[in-house]
Amino acid sequence: MMNKSLEAQAATMPNKPPMAAQGSFSGPPKVLALNLAVFSAVQGGLTLAIKKYRGGVEDIQGSMMAMFGAGSALSLVGAATGSSTGAMGGEAPKDAAGVATDAVRTGALFALLNGAFMKVGQMFSGKDAAQDHYYAHANNMLATLGLEKYEKNFRKGLLTDDTLLLLNDSALQEVRIPPGPRLKILNYVDATRASMARAHAEALSLANSTQDAPSK
Repeated sequence: MMNKSLEAQAATMPNKPPMAAQGSFSGPPKVLALNLAVFSAVQGGLTLAIKKYRGGVEDIQGSMMAMFGAGSALSLVGAATGSSTGAMGGEAPKDAAGVATDAVRTGALFALLNGAFMKVGQMFSGKDAAQDHYYAHANNMLATLGLEKYEKNFRKGLLTDDTLLLLNDSALQEVRIPPGPRLKILNYVDATRASMARAHAEALSLANSTQDAPSK
């Protein structure tokens, strides 16, 4: 509907500008729906598969690989359905070599654009998605305490999840966390230590009682 509206507006202009060649994200509703479905399915599936293969790591490289596959699939679907235009516009390739080239070109363009957008997002947010899994529990703790603003302090001090139970006032001072938030964090850590100690004691008690129980 939007494409038709733009075409109608352009047709009434005195100096009608040439309409850009349609790509995979334009055209009749059925074609557009098919292209969007294929693109979303391939991109989502590859993202999950790559993340699982890499042990849960989710970063720019993995996202770019998934986007490359999605862009390539989009181009191949257009060729398979007999589209008259290429995935990124222009005349659709006719031979197998042209179809393969267009698929690689489209996938590379989608991957590069996605990587660029994610990099800009990291610059503004100050976060590196490649390192998020090292701070999952730390981020959860800070979110629970309403101290999300200090996530960057933990990252600068390399206070990863495996250091949480070792935290003390001195370490938190070194990463420039104020006294009030330090007290909240240390109280949370102390409560976590106590909870773990109780769970350990209960497990030992259960194990001992099982051993002492008379066999039938």
